[in-house]
Amino acid sequence: MRVFILCIAVATVLAGCTSAIHMRNATTGATATCGPFPTGWALGGLQVAQREQQCVSDFQRQGYERVSD
Repeated sequence: MRVFILCIAVATVLAGCTSAIHMRNATTGATATCGPFPTGWALGGLQVAQREQQCVSDFQRQGYERVSD
């Protein structure tokens, strides 16, 4: 049982990074990137999602749009 719990804990810690979101301003052609943000622990994923959304929202207010990789 201890080995199982240890494996889950290690997997949670190692799972820890989001991918980058690429943005482009249609008017100026400028590009920007949101992330990747390290998550660390499982509960950190909620904070990362908020930081990621805030970053995207900030750039969208400036005229940027998400682009596919």
